[in-house]
Amino acid sequence: MQSLRKPRILITNDDGVNSANMHALARALAPYGEVFVFAPQMEQSGVSHAFTLRRPLCIEECPSEGGYRAFSVDGTPADCVKFALGHYAAFGLEQTEGRGPGPFDVCFSGINIGENSGVSSLYSGTVAGAREAALWSVPGIALSLHGSDKGMSLVAEEFAVHVVQDRSYEKIPAGVFWNVNFPKVEPAAFKGFRACTMAQGMFTDHYTCEGSLWQLDGDKLWEKQPTDSDDYLMHQGYATVTPHRVDQTDEKSLKIINEMLAGNG
Repeated sequence: MQSLRKPRILITNDDGVNSANMHALARALAPYGEVFVFAPQMEQSGVSHAFTLRRPLCIEECPSEGGYRAFSVDGTPADCVKFALGHYAAFGLEQTEGRGPGPFDVCFSGINIGENSGVSSLYSGTVAGAREAALWSVPGIALSLHGSDKGMSLVAEEFAVHVVQDRSYEKIPAGVFWNVNFPKVEPAAFKGFRACTMAQGMFTDHYTCEGSLWQLDGDKLWEKQPTDSDDYLMHQGYATVTPHRVDQTDEKSLKIINEMLAGNG
């Protein structure tokens, strides 16, 4: 029986192409697949799903060690994934059809420094990288750390390796992506993984004035979120896996809107 080819793995982030966590993830995955990194030239935290339209992108290959190729993109995480999946997969950088590596099997976005659970996922460039992959029907998985502990970074790497080894990404339906967040704990206090919903509690946003400038500050009310939600469970020491959908249609509202439109007809 012919063995399955190694999966083609795309990696992006919003911390920038020099992120140590992202390159550690690429090195960890390189033995199990063909790994290609497309990451922003500069940090792009909080840009959500913004992409570049009114100017050209500069894309350059960067030195890399560990059996993978890395490219710098002077754009957003969505730009990185859009270019990699929409152009590079088929054409490469030589503008010649057939010179690319071929279709990608899975896209990881991260490993991000800073949580992206709950409503943070709406603002996150990291999560947008996984969402952009889902728009191209490629399984996308965002990986984020609430803290900066190296031990939890290793846990995130091991999770990604298992996803590739077991081909678990093949179980992600079209139009769905996973948002995975790791808690701010020592590895000995890590409680394991939980599948859960997305919390919807907003930040305690407020602004402080310094001269003529206004600085945003705030945090989440972690303990006041539903006990089956990502914000709550991550704050209790679990890594949370939350499936998100590209389709944001509120099905319940369709009936209400149709009845309203029929009444105006």
